[in-house]
Amino acid sequence: MRERAELEGSQLSRLKLDLASRGLSPRKRFGQNFLIRPDLAERIVGHSHLDPDDVVVEIGPGAGALTLHLVGRVRRLIAIEKDDGLAAMLREQLAEAPGLAVVNADFLEVDLAALAAEYGVPKLRVVGNIPYSVTTPILERIFEQRAVISTAVLLVQKEYAERLGAPAGSPEYGSLTLFARYHAVLEPLMTVRAAAFWPRPEVDSMLVRFFLREGPPVDVPDEALLFRIIRGSFQMRRKTLLNTLEAALDLPKVTIERLSRQARIDPARRGETLTLEEFARLARAAADRLA
Repeated sequence: MRERAELEGSQLSRLKLDLASRGLSPRKRFGQNFLIRPDLAERIVGHSHLDPDDVVVEIGPGAGALTLHLVGRVRRLIAIEKDDGLAAMLREQLAEAPGLAVVNADFLEVDLAALAAEYGVPKLRVVGNIPYSVTTPILERIFEQRAVISTAVLLVQKEYAERLGAPAGSPEYGSLTLFARYHAVLEPLMTVRAAAFWPRPEVDSMLVRFFLREGPPVDVPDEALLFRIIRGSFQMRRKTLLNTLEAALDLPKVTIERLSRQARIDPARRGETLTLEEFARLARAAADRLA
């Protein structure tokens, strides 16, 4: 315990000196919480199961806690950092690191397909300690570009991770759960306590691995319609499908009853009890009605 405290203290002291010497400090606007436990950084990278020939995109390397353990382990590491000062610091400190490219850009605007083509790989691997405030936009971007991503290993807020993996009928289960499940298979890997970061966040984090799906796990004729039904069901969480679908689809109750029977689902159920496959059955029935 004493050795760990000394390690954390020395790491934090070095980080503060490095930042101060460049006139930098953690920026709340960017949601910057720097990992100060090298042992955890090593474990996180180990959980990523990277191969020497991989091309890896690191989201928000910050002060380089994970970057230091990623360089030299893969063929190419592309560290995408939005903060100008931190990007410059990484370029200076890791100028001799093999296979590292530091890109000063917003990950949400990066064309991953172009990166995969540039480095001649069909799929990229993604790793990152990502800001809590933009977790959903980052996931949306990853899912949007899933054709060129095999896995993503991300540190997210623990409560957010619990929502991602929640079972139907639980309080955490919602449209986010189903959105993630539609695009990826999730594997929770480890909890990282708030004390492992500086500045210390108010909540713990969890490391989650996303295996991006080659194709959707359910058959629907209209993906947009599926998520319209899902979102509508959870916007009025305590109401029955008869009421939520009437509002979401702008159809009369008698029609909702018919399509529910067609989908073999009781319209008196609440959306929070339905699985992704059941929502897909509703979407198929609705598509027939709305055609």
